Amino acid sequence: MATISVTYDSTLSRLRIAVTGLVGTAVTAKFERAIQDVGIWSTVRGGSSVNVSGAAASLDDYEWPSDPGSDLNYRVTAYDVSGVQVDQVTEFDAVAPALDSIWAKIPAAPYLNMPITVVDRSAIERKSRAGLFPIVGRSKPVMVGDVAGSLQFELQLLTENAADERNLDYLFASGEVLFLHLPAGVEHFPGGYYAVGDVTRETTLRLSARRVWTVPLTEVAPPGPDVIGSAYTWASAVAEYATWADLIADNLTWADLLQRTGTPSDVIVP
Repeated sequence: MATISVTYDSTLSRLRIAVTGLVGTAVTAKFERAIQDVGIWSTVRGGSSVNVSGAAASLDDYEWPSDPGSDLNYRVTAYDVSGVQVDQVTEFDAVAPALDSIWAKIPAAPYLNMPITVVDRSAIERKSRAGLFPIVGRSKPVMVGDVAGSLQFELQLLTENAADERNLDYLFASGEVLFLHLPAGVEHFPGGYYAVGDVTRETTLRLSARRVWTVPLTEVAPPGPDVIGSAYTWASAVAEYATWADLIADNLTWADLLQRTGTPSDVIVP
């Protein structure tokens, strides 16, 4: 009988979902998530078609809802080589971890994920797209409207040491959509998906390692389901191993290799 286990990895702030005991004919699996008592299932990023090996499959969820009361259900549906459903298992009452920090996450490159310290924010703006047109002979103009634009604001972040400064710089260097994952109860600004503008940083004192960052954000739609990041990349492997022999000696299978975690500097392309 198939079972699902859900564990939390605080290194990259991810829920690690593993299913075992699937029927022998299963070759792919679909991973879905729902908030308890809501019952609306959505596919976990990267979970539309996960390879099954040895009657088991696994996936990491970086973007689960963290609102109060958002305990989760996970469902895994397995399919045979012809795409016919052959198994299904649901894990109820998977308790979402209580985040103790605000996390900056990059869905396309999760090895860049890191907790951040927010010290201030600007006014939050939502720009109008309406146009006003004066009409000859009329006192009042005519408005041609449209839905307003997305939210825009700036965050001020603080890094305390050189290592955090480097890692945050690598995160912004990715140029990818940023996911702000907020702990329950943080309401000073909205979480979600953002495009990052021109980032600046300055010292608090000349000889201090502390930096204050100004980060312009514009709310955007989530990356599409085809944007699937890995915690370990070829750049990671090249940086970590001098030869293929070294890589093979340290990893019995490809699955073992993919369980490793890259470093933020892997985002830089020479």
